[in-house]
Amino acid sequence: MNNSTIVTYPAVLAANEDDGYTVIFPDIADAVTGGRSLGESLVNAEITLGRFLVNHQEALPQASTMTSLAHRYPTDFIQFVAVDLNQVKPQPWQHRLAGIDIRPMNFTD
Repeated sequence: MNNSTIVTYPAVLAANEDDGYTVIFPDIADAVTGGRSLGESLVNAEITLGRFLVNHQEALPQASTMTSLAHRYPTDFIQFVAVDLNQVKPQPWQHRLAGIDIRPMNFTD
């Protein structure tokens, strides 16, 4: 039997001037990424979500509902992103402001 820890959180994708998207997770402060296309943004969102939460599995935040987010972000695209935390390797990153292991992701280089 596979013992997976799959978590799902809503991501808000906001179109930017460069025809790409900025992705935020309203339930997870500082988890921000993006991409040059919708597909690239969703891939980066999954990676960012996993790398952020793998180090915080003891205190995962409650996920917002789609209804509550639709009212807060009426012009943006909202997509649930799922990740299996058992498949994510912890990263030794540092975030100066909150002491949280996260930094902006750039997987296009």
